Amino acid sequence: MNENIAAAPEQGLNKTEYSISDHILSAFLMIAAYFLIKFTVFEKTGFFTTGVYAGIITAAVIYFSKKGFVFSFLNNIIVFVLYAFSLVFSLTDNSFIKFLDVIFLIFAGSYLLFSVGAGKTSIEKYLPFALKKSVISYPFSKFSEQFKVSAGAVKGSKTCSSLKFVFLGLVATVPVTALVACLLMSADEGMENMFTGITDWLYDLNAAEIMIKLLLTLPCSLYLFGMFWSNSHRDGLSVLNDEYCKYRLLNKRIINNLICYTAVTPVCLLYVLFFISQTKYFLSAFMGNLPEGFTYADYARRGFFELLWVAVINLVLICAINVYSKKTAEEKPLTLKLYSLILSSFTLILIATALSKMIMYINMYGLTTLRVYTSWFMILLAMVFVLVIIKQFRFDMKIAKYFCVITTVMFALLCFSRPESLIARYNIEMYRSGYLNELDTDALLEMSDDGILTAFSMGAVSESQAAHSSDSVLRCDPYRRYNYSSMMLSNKIDLRNFT
Repeated sequence: MNENIAAAPEQGLNKTEYSISDHILSAFLMIAAYFLIKFTVFEKTGFFTTGVYAGIITAAVIYFSKKGFVFSFLNNIIVFVLYAFSLVFSLTDNSFIKFLDVIFLIFAGSYLLFSVGAGKTSIEKYLPFALKKSVISYPFSKFSEQFKVSAGAVKGSKTCSSLKFVFLGLVATVPVTALVACLLMSADEGMENMFTGITDWLYDLNAAEIMIKLLLTLPCSLYLFGMFWSNSHRDGLSVLNDEYCKYRLLNKRIINNLICYTAVTPVCLLYVLFFISQTKYFLSAFMGNLPEGFTYADYARRGFFELLWVAVINLVLICAINVYSKKTAEEKPLTLKLYSLILSSFTLILIATALSKMIMYINMYGLTTLRVYTSWFMILLAMVFVLVIIKQFRFDMKIAKYFCVITTVMFALLCFSRPESLIARYNIEMYRSGYLNELDTDALLEMSDDGILTAFSMGAVSESQAAHSSDSVLRCDPYRRYNYSSMMLSNKIDLRNFT
């Protein structure tokens, strides 16, 4: 593998020489960072955001290929996944899904560069350490590298050197120019009107917003370039390997196993008492019967989110006792495995109960985004606990690999299914079939254009209602219309008006 670090001794020091590809990458990432801030933070757009992410992914492939790195089968799969999920911005109008997609792309993209730079052919066993290195440690270790590349470009170009002095001169004269402008405005009404017109023009141009975008662009660009550079020039970086990870985990094994068992036992006993006292209550959920004294809303809501948090806490407990116990990993005793199995089993029962209650509630009142998101998360959580149970019997199982596959597949189902469209379709069909007593059109109109498009196409809302609900959002964020749902809705309304 060609690390491609050209270093030449100069006066006893190693001086890094930057290639043309480094300068091109630096300039590209600066531009890409601006549009990334613009179309991710300020405007929740679609096609433009997809283009920005696709451009950065393509730049990564080209840059690392030019540096002599070989993309393994795993790396190619990650590249395909990144391209696929960059399309999410163009397919859906759902802001929450786009927000989750940004987080996914950041972690998956940074891991891609880490994996290519380290020559990985499979997802490592100690994935959390790799993610920490790829997202935080490596990029920030070379956070200032782009300044050095830019400085090298300026030194090698007379034009850039001249522009640098021009810029410094303009900065130096700002206070004097501002003072003179104020004095002239006070002395002459014409000058005052002229400067007032310029100020109004800058206000209409959103100069303050543009300035904020530019200020945010710099750290974003430095971070991106640091990520590229650190993974393609790995000299001087602490290399991540299994021995290092084992050593770090070994230092965390500080709690006597008996203390862990004692701490977890009361929690397990609470679960036993809880299940015994609520036997009829839980059986009602599995059998689809409503307990006496409850409405469907009260029965489904009562304890649902509490059970969700209990499941998350149990996952944290399992991780804690398996990381901090003195005897764990290859030395894990049967008792520690047993406690992990008990906690996981109890959690799966709680999740199954909560989902059964949610299904009853959905059958009675229909779907909402909150019901879909929480149900999706609990199903994902259940799969994780199944992996934990299997891990107790197969210690050599690469749980990180299966976790990544399950999470990616589940997230793909959430993103590409356009959940609000499914929610609208389900509620409308259930209402027309007589299973729902009423159709909440206000809730449909409060959705993004994903749901409004489906509701309008199925005739559940009028053209004026759909246009008003969609336009009220687009007026605040005009770039938001550039996605499949918004453009299809706009075309349908325009076509209706035309005919």
